[in-house]
Amino acid sequence: MTVAADAREQRLVVFYAVAVFLSFLAGLSAMAVFFRRERRPVQLAVSLVGAVGVALTLVVNLARGYPIASLAAALLVGGVFYGLWVRAGRPRGVRGVAAEAD
Repeated sequence: MTVAADAREQRLVVFYAVAVFLSFLAGLSAMAVFFRRERRPVQLAVSLVGAVGVALTLVVNLARGYPIASLAAALLVGGVFYGLWVRAGRPRGVRGVAAEAD
């Protein structure tokens, strides 16, 4: 990341911001799905408004071009973890992981 940002601190901040906002977007999206299933419309609306705001911020940061490497790295790491989760049989919760380990 340091080489890609040419060691300029403002560019490094944008690389970091992309990864952070991507994780915020994933969390808000997951909470929106949860609130929809639980039929909690107020919390669903708040989560969706937050997700839209975070998505817009993410798009603005990505429009600069070079932070796409940060996005690609975050998606690669997420893909690896998803693959490991699928390989483990998609355990639900800590109990499932502990049972798989034994």
